[in-house]
Amino acid sequence: MIPAMTPVEVHNYLRFLGSEWSGQGCAVELGSWLGATAVPLLEGLVHSGYDKLFWAFDYWRADHRQVQKAAIQGVRLSIGQELVSIFTRNTKSVYDEVITIQGGLPRSLSQFTESPIEFCIFDAPKRNPVFIECMQKLEPHFIPGVTVLGLLDFYSYKKGGEDRKAPVDFITENPTSFTMIKDWPGICSCAFFKYEKPILWK
Repeated sequence: MIPAMTPVEVHNYLRFLGSEWSGQGCAVELGSWLGATAVPLLEGLVHSGYDKLFWAFDYWRADHRQVQKAAIQGVRLSIGQELVSIFTRNTKSVYDEVITIQGGLPRSLSQFTESPIEFCIFDAPKRNPVFIECMQKLEPHFIPGVTVLGLLDFYSYKKGGEDRKAPVDFITENPTSFTMIKDWPGICSCAFFKYEKPILWK
């Protein structure tokens, strides 16, 4: 079992999304940790014939919170442990063409080859300016009417404080560019949106 910070309902939905891949774009995940969300998305993508790169971005250095979360789920980590090898082991068994970019956001996004994006999962950035800078980098590669944006900490401000409200503010400020397609009120903080049209950045 891969330690997760998201419930099985979200994993099942990611698997479904992957199975609906249209063939038009790649998948990008910001904040991949050990692969609990990447793996079901990849499983769905493989089922649908996915043949593009899967881009995964993370620090991949265990912090105190991650050590605690993993321990609760029966996996032992140590503070400062490099985690990219664990993520790679978990994902490569599903799909080979996974690109792991280790480092801080948004700087590490400079290594993205700027392909059209069909699935974009935001788990790491939830505060500005990092959140908005990542979105400014990636949104120009979204496909209108196709791209699905997963904001896995969308409602986390309700428990974590107003400083985590960047994803909510972003969607609120761009109401014609995104339509909510799935969330799980009372179960988790995740929400998924369909990208409708480009943002007119100021």
